Amino acid sequence: MTLERELAYFESIKADLLKHSKGKYALIIGGELLGVFERSEEAYAVGIEQRGNVPMLIKLITEQDPTDTIPALTLGLMHADI
Repeated sequence: MTLERELAYFESIKADLLKHSKGKYALIIGGELLGVFERSEEAYAVGIEQRGNVPMLIKLITEQDPTDTIPALTLGLMHADI
């Protein structure tokens, strides 16, 4: 799976990131934290500048991952066949 290594590394340092950088974005490529940024766009620009167009994890530092909802699906206004 793509970004498996990056996700595992994020989880291993998550507690420390929460103490110092909650609400910011972590940029991880391979097993390395390249920085913490206010905006995801900043993290992306640095990742491209330093490593080029490679798989990178840009993750919001929060205690729980946010969940996305689609009201039209929730209310039954549209259907998705998964």
